Amino acid sequence: MTTIEEPIVVRALPGYEPKTSPLRAQRITRRRLRLVEDLPPQPPAADEVPAALVDRIRHLVNQVLEAIDGRRPVGQLRPHFTPTAYSAIQTRSRGRATPNRSRLRRLHARQPTAGVVEACGLAEIDARPRAIAARFEVREALRCSVFRVL
Repeated sequence: MTTIEEPIVVRALPGYEPKTSPLRAQRITRRRLRLVEDLPPQPPAADEVPAALVDRIRHLVNQVLEAIDGRRPVGQLRPHFTPTAYSAIQTRSRGRATPNRSRLRRLHARQPTAGVVEACGLAEIDARPRAIAARFEVREALRCSVFRVL
């Protein structure tokens, strides 16, 4: 049998955890389950657009479709459109292969903020359904700032 000449000494390890800042108190937070009633509130629905304004927008969109077909001079639309929207319509009306009649199938309009009306719809252009999107500014007169055929 052997004996140990030196006794075994057990020492504590030095601290290795970072020290907590005195400015930041540690809190234990519990996760809270969300119930169906705790869902965030939905944003308010966009204001309805008056029927007379929707009719005016529908009339302008039909005029654009006539200009795209070549049945209406594009220059007649200039007072109702900003320069960027007008140039987009002008570009779209050039180089039509077939003179098919375009028709507006559906139009939806909403007013996200005061003085602005956004419209989207479905048009039949060259016997194909196409989505359209437009943004109108309502001031003294109705003026289209964006018009896209998608």
